Amino acid sequence: MLIAQSGIDSDRYQELLASGRFSDLLLEFTIDKSAEPEQVSSEPTITPIRVSPDYTRTLIQMRNAGGYDGPVNPDLNDTNFPVEVGESGEREFFLVCFHRKVGDHEDPNESELLRELDKLGLKPEGPAELCAVGEHHPELQRKFPIVARRQAWRDPRGFRAYMVLGGNVYGRSLQLIFVRRMWENNCRFLCSRKPVANGDSK
Repeated sequence: MLIAQSGIDSDRYQELLASGRFSDLLLEFTIDKSAEPEQVSSEPTITPIRVSPDYTRTLIQMRNAGGYDGPVNPDLNDTNFPVEVGESGEREFFLVCFHRKVGDHEDPNESELLRELDKLGLKPEGPAELCAVGEHHPELQRKFPIVARRQAWRDPRGFRAYMVLGGNVYGRSLQLIFVRRMWENNCRFLCSRKPVANGDSK
């Protein structure tokens, strides 16, 4: 049973389910309860990672290449998340963790998350890049949720959903997470460097 395997207390599960806090429920499932607690930092942690996105494949093909043995959301398809064309091949990306809750908003000007990433000279990446992480670094997602913030899908109720890699010792999942205002402190955001503007001395 997934509840027992994930280590979520059944009363806690029912509380989250009844309140409609599906993002909290998913994040609790994606935490490996047997893992050592991570060291809390007041500064963002930026971890480099190299993967090779293949933009010649459909999202379904990317999804299947991940070999997930946990839940895979059927709404993660080419209709809801069309692959954005990019240059295939190995590239450097970054996993960013703020070690605190971070506010978000569909309006980029109102998003604390996007402002904080901008200060770091980074921009969020999307589903194709996230699938490449799941394929090439399958064990990472057992440690913490990894989010592709660049591209969202709206469900029939109008809620924004983003793709997230999650898992624990029992399995690896590829899921959707619905976020209205806040990201939890254990999330890692998959990012890349922002392009340097012409005339920028950096």
